[in-house]
Amino acid sequence: MITSERPREIWTRLTVDPLADPLAQRIAGVRWVTPNRVTGLAFLLSVVAAGCFATGWLRVGGALFLVRFFLDCLDGKVARAQLSSSERGAFLDIAADVTGMSLTFAALAWHQSRDGGLPTGVGLGLMAALVVYNWALSHRKRMAERIGWGSGGSAHQWRTSLPGVSSWVRLCRRLNMSAVPWVLEAEIASLGLVPLLVPQLTNLTLVLVLLFYAVADVVNLRRIWTIAEALDTKEAP
Repeated sequence: MITSERPREIWTRLTVDPLADPLAQRIAGVRWVTPNRVTGLAFLLSVVAAGCFATGWLRVGGALFLVRFFLDCLDGKVARAQLSSSERGAFLDIAADVTGMSLTFAALAWHQSRDGGLPTGVGLGLMAALVVYNWALSHRKRMAERIGWGSGGSAHQWRTSLPGVSSWVRLCRRLNMSAVPWVLEAEIASLGLVPLLVPQLTNLTLVLVLLFYAVADVVNLRRIWTIAEALDTKEAP
């Protein structure tokens, strides 16, 4: 059901890794470069991007968010290159990621609700869906670890004979890359690409992202239920 090594996300594998991998090796030897400083810079960009979204500078905010995500991937690569991975660093990374993501989503939804015609309920629903998603993801991973199911997520073992699609799946398997876009791609599109390239579609994108997170929440809750059932069976006297 669960693979031991989770495939990389499509955006990360195709657009970030080719540049971030060699860059991390190059800067890892610089004395003042540390993973935590890279994480801190990524978080600072999240705050600045949120400020740009809140004040209507959508293109600038989108560009900064994409740079922020690049740095968010770079800190872990630097840590591995320096052999300096730590639990505190991992905590700092996830805290900066969740806080920064929440700030940017809230700022963008607030601006669009105030000045862009986005129904207030969409913004509120999106924030609620984000809270549920982050809680469910964390809880699912803890429960899955107890039973030895990895992260408790999808096995990402897609099989199909459809023309074109089967070639894509084989390519993804060779690259150790997920064949289906998921949360990361939704965030990149809604907070990065759309505000930067087609800001007039921001409202539609936020509605679609709300629907996406609602589906993701249901998927996570169902997985938690399945893991809980397996744990109850395993631990029953």
